[in-house]
This record gives sequence, C-alpha cells and structure tokens, in this order.
Amino acid sequence: MRVALFGAFDPSYTRTRILREALESRGAEIVTVGAPPDTPPVLREATLALSWLRRARRIDAILVPSFGHRDVPAAELLGRIVDSPVLFDPLVSRWDTQVRDLGRVREGSITAGRIRAGDRLALSLADIILCDTWEHGDFYSAEFGVPRRKLCRLPVGADTLAFQLGERRSAAARTGPLEVVYVGGYLPLHGMPAILDAATEIEDRHGTRLARFTLIGGGMLLPRIERDTAARGLRTVRLLPRMPYEEALGYLARADVALGIFGTSEKAGRVVPHKVFQAMALGVPTITRRSAAVAEFFRDEEHLVLVPAGNSRALARAVESLAGDPERRARIAHAGRQVARAQGSPARLGGLRAGSSQRSRGAPAPGARRGRARRGRAARR
Repeated sequence: MRVALFGAFDPSYTRTRILREALESRGAEIVTVGAPPDTPPVLREATLALSWLRRARRIDAILVPSFGHRDVPAAELLGRIVDSPVLFDPLVSRWDTQVRDLGRVREGSITAGRIRAGDRLALSLADIILCDTWEHGDFYSAEFGVPRRKLCRLPVGADTLAFQLGERRSAAARTGPLEVVYVGGYLPLHGMPAILDAATEIEDRHGTRLARFTLIGGGMLLPRIERDTAARGLRTVRLLPRMPYEEALGYLARADVALGIFGTSEKAGRVVPHKVFQAMALGVPTITRRSAAVAEFFRDEEHLVLVPAGNSRALARAVESLAGDPERRARIAHAGRQVARAQGSPARLGGLRAGSSQRSRGAPAPGARRGRARRGRAARR
C-alpha cells in the first residue's frame, strides 16, 4: 500500500511521526506531499500541487495529518481524481480550541463562525475521520454531524523511541527527593496552575526533602507560572524551556513520577495526550486527571494514578503517596508500560490504521462518490 501524507504539516510532530511508524510497521510505503506549516494560503496550494505532481503515483490512500483542516478540500479533490480514499486525523477541533479552550476567539463572532464552518467542511469531506478517543469521536458527531460509520478510533500512542528507552530504563531505587517531571505545553488544557499549587503544598509541608518538580515546555501560561514560582520562592520547582524531543524524553525517562494533564475544560476530558502514553511507554508511573477518555484505555491504581481535574490537593496527596511507596510505583509502572504497548505502540496502531484504510474503501463516501470505480477495483482484486 502506498499512502500519501498530504498537507502543510510538521513531519516531526509526535502524532505525525507515530502515524508514519504505524503505517511502516505494516509495510506501507509513505509518500510525503507536503509544504511547511506556515506557508501562505495561495503559495500553500501551489506547493502542494507541485509536490503531488512530482511524487504521487499509484496512491492507495491519502492521509491528512493533525491540524490539516485547511488541506482536506484539496486532498478530497485529488482523491476524486485518483480514486483514493481520504483519511483525516484532525486531532482536535480548531473551533473548540480557539473559542472554548484558549478563549482567543469570542463565541458567536464572525471569526468563530468561519472557523467552525471550516471544521465542518473538513470533517464532512474526508472518507474516514481518525479520533484519538471515542469521547472525541462523539464530540465530532454531536457538534459537526460526523456519521459514526466514518469514525475510527486511533489512540495517540507513543513512538518507537519511547518504548526503546523504556527497555533500557533502570528501575533501581534511588535515594533523595522524588523526581517529578512534566513535559508539554503551558495551555489551559494541561492545568499547569494545579501542578504548581500541588508543588507549593508539598514544599510547605516537607520542605525540599520529599519531591523536586521539573517542568519542561512553554506556552500562553508560562509567564504566569514563572511569576508565581518566583513570588512563592519555590525551591523545588525547576522550569526548563522547550527542547528537542529526544532530550525532553530523556528527562522523562529519568523521572520517578510523570505528570499528565489536569485541566478542567471539556476538551481536557476528551483527550489522552501524548505525554501520558509516552511516560507509560517509558515505564514511569504517571499521574493524570480522571476522565471518561482515560477510562477507555487505563484503570486507576493499576496502570496509572488518577485525580480529579484541577484538584491540586489531590495531586499533592498522590505525589506524597507514591513517594512513600516505591513498590507501588514499580507495580504501576510495569503494568502501565504493558498496557501502553498493547494500546498505543506503532505496531498496534498500524493494525488499526490498516483496518480503517480498508474500511474506507467500502464505506459510503460523501456525495456517494467513487462507488462504481471502487467496486470495480475490489472485483479485480
């Protein structure tokens, strides 16, 4: 099978890299038909068209990677021409992110309406919509009218490097404070204030003896976190900037405990982010917020530790509890790694992707297009 990764996307983005590894694990040949993510609209279309003409021969499926809502119409047009199904991995709704999660666009405004219309168009044109959780899939159906038959759940998972580092990770007990590591964005989704409040509570009770927090990343809430860390005089919190992926993964691999997300938004309740799968693939016991999305894959106290969304006190208690019980940490880390491999390794995701690609050839496409040609191709096979 030859699959075209199509659009103005970042090939190094974690989700895109994992999808590529998943496809290649099943023997797929990947053809990149791309443009830089920041390419202006007119030049973007020209660049994609030229790239398609140069590289796209005998394409079996077109995959538009994460955040490629604007690229789906062009992919759909090309899919018509070459009679290939279009799969779209939105990862998130742009409207939900900009309006409800980040609050950058006022709900009900013209801009919000335009973004929402763009989401609806992209989701309607693709033959198959990949969703990271069924909670997200239900959201696409409820908000944008996506038929359930078009949805294929594909967890974000973790890449091969995370699992390889997990194989080499030492589980030997260390002395000194517990090393607690967070890697990711400083966005409302992630609940960084809850993490900082938990660190403050632990330092107030135990000084510097119990735990040290290393927070790696950046984003819109970084100035607030920097200000509060300095104002509180926290000695157990270290803020590090964004860094190359491999370096950040190294910090996470050396952690005693990893942190997921703790945001209280509806969006936060629909996702299981990369950082959770990555930490579990590394064999690091992980704490994250409780949600229906997490419950699709993992069980509390067996695979990871769950706390109520936005509850810094519960988070502090969870860190304290793990700090005092190394055997429990080891048990959760081992079980978490096993289930992460079963649910989110590239080989596992490759099987799900292969199934969705084949299913898309038999599913009714938007506008009932390609039906006769597809049936003829199936008969020839």
